[in-house]
Amino acid sequence: MTRRNLTSGLLAVCGLAALHGCAMDATELEDAALGTHQQAELAYNPGSGWNLVWSDEFDGTSLNGNNWTVLTSNWDPVTNNCNFGTGELEYPRAQNVTVGGGKLILTAERTSDNPMDSRCTGYGPRSFYSGRIHTKGKVEKKYGKIAASIKVPSGYGMWPAFWTLGANISSTPWPGCGEIDILEWHSNDPTWMKSATHWHNGGQADWGTGASGGYNLADSFHVYEVEWTANSMVFRLDGRIVANNTFNHNESEFQQPHYLLLNLALGGNWYGNPSPASIDLPWGVKKTMEVEWVRWYQQGSTPPPPTSLTNPGFESGMTGWSTWSPNGTDAADFSETHNGGHSGAYHLTHWTNGTPFEVWTYQTRSGLAAGNYKVRAWVRKGGGFDLARLQAKTCGSCSPVFTDLGSYGNWTLVETPAIYVSGGYLELGFHTRLSSGNSANYIHMDDVELIRL
Repeated sequence: MTRRNLTSGLLAVCGLAALHGCAMDATELEDAALGTHQQAELAYNPGSGWNLVWSDEFDGTSLNGNNWTVLTSNWDPVTNNCNFGTGELEYPRAQNVTVGGGKLILTAERTSDNPMDSRCTGYGPRSFYSGRIHTKGKVEKKYGKIAASIKVPSGYGMWPAFWTLGANISSTPWPGCGEIDILEWHSNDPTWMKSATHWHNGGQADWGTGASGGYNLADSFHVYEVEWTANSMVFRLDGRIVANNTFNHNESEFQQPHYLLLNLALGGNWYGNPSPASIDLPWGVKKTMEVEWVRWYQQGSTPPPPTSLTNPGFESGMTGWSTWSPNGTDAADFSETHNGGHSGAYHLTHWTNGTPFEVWTYQTRSGLAAGNYKVRAWVRKGGGFDLARLQAKTCGSCSPVFTDLGSYGNWTLVETPAIYVSGGYLELGFHTRLSSGNSANYIHMDDVELIRL
């Protein structure tokens, strides 16, 4: 996200010194209630040999603090500078970082509050609020394929970025820590994904490239990616290698772990330090940078195997599973063979022949290693429910992470958002509630897995 005099003519330059079954009788009744399920997000295939080692799918209702830190000032406590070394016009704050609808949303808006950190008085107040997050101290890795599905906002002065910094930045200031800019967008070149690297070689050293999609990248989702190895980086837009976008290197700055950053900047030196009045963000208007997912893959690495569960396919009835109900309707959950399972004959069903019910079918695990986990399961579902979730929680009274279950005409793999386990304990399973009788409403569930990320 730093702007310097780059060796590639593709990137504009500015030089600053700082871093910037149910048991139903009629199959027809079930079939009539079935729907279909489609993924709304952009499809992405990292290719053979690449294994997912970390991701954030932004499926919850708040940012996962085990992955990200939110900046709340125009003073950056990691890099110890004001306005991020690039003269940006925004003041990051927590209110402008939200998660909902399966997306991370960084929102920029004009303000007359004159926000300014007391350590930055010499730079004057900021004219905009916006969002900025990073994974320093939480997610730091070396090499791999780093990708994200992002929608950037259009308009003069918008400077959205998806990038990395060397994790040693506190002891080795920029550019000696290294920087990888996967995506930057500039309104003067709206069809271009701008990418760059920065390091130290007797002074500041830079390399830059870009990929044009042939269409305005703003206001729609695209996949931005870098494939980073010990001696090269390849940048891609929507899976395509475009132009001269391979960086061959042997610099030590890129042989160490980096952390991720996402931010929506405004103005700054890349735009020639424009006045706040010239930025295309009218009073009362909000512009957003939206992120569907961020994923980090590594080549040849093997993800941890699923944590062992008892009777995950319900082939042994309800062995290993517990049931809770607030109204005595525990019998709404049972193992059966009606219409077959995803694998094997049996599966779990939540159904009571049209009688209202609420039931939580769950399994507990203790002694888990600290880290992020997801619960995955195969589901078929028809009809409407007041509540239907695959969920997990770290104590009986804790708020769960969950995925609301849609209607699935075929067995469909679903998963929860990531949940951080620190005390070794997790409850996982299915919670459903139906307050009005309807015999067409049912859920079949099978082959539950607990995955450590």
